Amino acid sequence: MKLIALLISISFLNICSAQSNTNLTTEDVKFVELNYGIANATRIASDSDGVIVKPAVDVSNNMLSQFEIVKKTDSVETKMKAKFGIEYMFTAKDTMDIYVDIEWIYPKTVKNNGKKFKSIRYTTKRPTNIPSASSYSIDDDFELIKGNWTENIYYQDKLVDTRVFILY
Repeated sequence: MKLIALLISISFLNICSAQSNTNLTTEDVKFVELNYGIANATRIASDSDGVIVKPAVDVSNNMLSQFEIVKKTDSVETKMKAKFGIEYMFTAKDTMDIYVDIEWIYPKTVKNNGKKFKSIRYTTKRPTNIPSASSYSIDDDFELIKGNWTENIYYQDKLVDTRVFILY
């Protein structure tokens, strides 16, 4: 009986360690930007569904389905419901979930619900070897800001991509 329990424990530990990304370095995982521009996307989950690990200040972050870049450009008209972002992939030897930080830096400090901030940054789980996307949708008046919007993507606190969108 002890032998069966020991074998089950070892199997469980092997499964857990195979799915963990704690031993991966930034050299083991590579970032590839696939596309960028004006996007069309459907929301399928929100931060309240547990998708987001560290949500940003008063900003709803959503998981996207049916994401597509409809126009490859870095110029975006500043209007309500404008969506823009990038498609990307992290490549690695094995397919597994990794934690990635997404940061959006506004052209100037914004104020929402009495709080002032210049950027938002949150951590989300993304699969390796499968295309992912990150986009911004202008949904509130405080977001109607012309200028350079910067999207940064980090893996293990290392900046792996920067894309600037010019809102006009």
